[in-house]
Amino acid sequence: MKRQASAICILAAATAVAAFARPADAWWKPAWKFRRAVTVPGFEPSKLPGDDVGVVTMPTAGKIKRDGSDIRVATPDDREVPCRVLMTGPGDQVRVAFALRPKVTKYYVYFGNPEAPAADPLDIRRGVLLEMWAYPGGALRTLEQVEGIFRRTRQLLGRDVRDRIFSAHNPFGPRNSIAAIHTGWLNARRSGQYVFAVSSQNASFLLVDDKVLISNGGLHAVDRRARQSARISLEAGLHKLTFYHVSPGGHPYAVLAWRPPWQPNRQRFTFVPPGAFAPFVRGAPEAMEEYGKAAGVDFLPEHLGETFMSNRYYQRYGFNALAPGRSQRSVKWTWDFGDGQTSTDPNVEHVYLLPGQYTVKLTGAVGAARMTQTNGLYVSRPWDRVTDNRLDTVRHHADIVLKYDLKALPAQALGEAVLLFERARMDEALMKAGAAFVSLDKVPPRSVNDVLPVYARRLVAHGKADEAIAALRKASRLVKASPDVSASMLVEAGRIMLEHKGDDRGAAAIFEGVIDKYVAVGKGGAVRLAQIGLGDVWRTRGDANQARQAYQKAKPNPPDGAGGEPFVKGDYARHVEEYIRTRDYEAAGDYLQTWQEAFPLDKLEGYWSLLVAQLAFAQGRHAEAVREAQVLVKVNPASNYGAELLMIAYDAHLRLRQPDQAKKVLRQIVKDFPESPLAAEAAKKLGSK
Repeated sequence: MKRQASAICILAAATAVAAFARPADAWWKPAWKFRRAVTVPGFEPSKLPGDDVGVVTMPTAGKIKRDGSDIRVATPDDREVPCRVLMTGPGDQVRVAFALRPKVTKYYVYFGNPEAPAADPLDIRRGVLLEMWAYPGGALRTLEQVEGIFRRTRQLLGRDVRDRIFSAHNPFGPRNSIAAIHTGWLNARRSGQYVFAVSSQNASFLLVDDKVLISNGGLHAVDRRARQSARISLEAGLHKLTFYHVSPGGHPYAVLAWRPPWQPNRQRFTFVPPGAFAPFVRGAPEAMEEYGKAAGVDFLPEHLGETFMSNRYYQRYGFNALAPGRSQRSVKWTWDFGDGQTSTDPNVEHVYLLPGQYTVKLTGAVGAARMTQTNGLYVSRPWDRVTDNRLDTVRHHADIVLKYDLKALPAQALGEAVLLFERARMDEALMKAGAAFVSLDKVPPRSVNDVLPVYARRLVAHGKADEAIAALRKASRLVKASPDVSASMLVEAGRIMLEHKGDDRGAAAIFEGVIDKYVAVGKGGAVRLAQIGLGDVWRTRGDANQARQAYQKAKPNPPDGAGGEPFVKGDYARHVEEYIRTRDYEAAGDYLQTWQEAFPLDKLEGYWSLLVAQLAFAQGRHAEAVREAQVLVKVNPASNYGAELLMIAYDAHLRLRQPDQAKKVLRQIVKDFPESPLAAEAAKKLGSK
């Protein structure tokens, strides 16, 4: 049996190799186990001093040494060329600069040798080498102080070759406390007088051929006039520009501008353009190969786009399966994207709902033979392109997520799917995702706080108020370790019970329970909202005194720095009026909610209610418009807005095909508001019926 099993294993291995076989070719050195081909399209030798430079960013499948010191680059005829590892990570990726050779457009990047010694790095004399570190603290008034900062800093944020000395943000992440060095190689087209200027958020210094030309140290804002300038005589040819920039905070803006000798009469400075620096070339990586194996599968993740909503960014990536030497149609593919989702398409787009590290695995199968490739993918905003302001539509991302196995998503990602579907107005998908979220036994409190009110509102809109209340109560139990969130869920349940079930007793019990249980531990305002909810119960019952007492306990809570109370209330009212006029009903509802939470006593006066009724009527929620009108008139019969509210109720009854109730409302206007101009209109309508 053992011999038979061994024979089967050998046969399977041979089958796997045969299934994925491709022609073998030359290999630089067997000690380096892996390689990727890199093409440099369009390369033309610059004929400038030093090596021309190619730069490639590529996935490594976790096969390189931590510091990338085993990276080597060679030509197809096995000649090693100088290279420099610019940075490794985040995730399983590396960025490498390497020397280019005339008439060579294809190179091999070798790696996977744990015993490899460090190589002599490439002397980069092309483009602009940007090296950015975390600012470690310290004075930055003088160049000597700034150089000391770079000696002390330890955390490299990123390194890359770029085409200009300019930054409006940190291209390597969200951190704004930075220390950066731009080392650029200016290709002066002609000899003459060059005038350079710098502008930056906080300290910057310019050195030309290692000599200080401009000192702009200290803490300061960006100078839009670029008054820090100096003149220098340069011979035609290559010159080293070193631009230091240190900024403890604010947007890390920095720019180098000039007036070249061929523009002597120009008054304004302009950015030193990309074409002014010695050229370099971006390389394109190909499929990964392993020494001694004429079989394999691979993929190259590509960031395709992002979308934005509610202070959230979602990232879209492209994954293309590679099986060198084989027809794609003969391979069955399986992707595991590391977030619970899979796919069997060879070329697929995938949306990540949360940033972070993911392990992406590709499996290719031909019959019984299987080969796999794995890469650690760090998902984040494309920081180098955030100023492009190019966003996918929310619907594009939602359409991709619509195909997911929602129950396989992690809890927080599932919550994001609910919010994404809400913004894309995909009700059916939202309901499905919300139900999956509520079915979980463990959920993060922050997700609960964001997701459950959204899901509950959709349930209510679909006539499922009982399900909404049950979902909120369950969520409250799941996050009981977070009192504020737990209490907020109960308050939301109480509101639905009062406003959509008409159960004032049940709602009062919930609000009173929140006040009793959470008053000592809650800090997020849920207890205050419960107090407002209790006031709403008394308001619904028509007891103005009890309602006023409850609202007064909640106390006004206007936004900080918004101005006096009359100004804030007027601002709320104007926004709601305008949003109703322009049919931005969602924004109008948000402002009404903010208004009633800031000034709950206004719910007894009438104008807030009038706008609530107008919004409900405009949205076709006619029964709610009637309810709000009747509640206000009952709790405050002397309101100056009573007649207007009742006239809205009259129109709403007509839309609901309730003519008897409509007549009753008209009689109420005539009887209770005889001094209102609307009383005569109501009487006229009654007389014509």
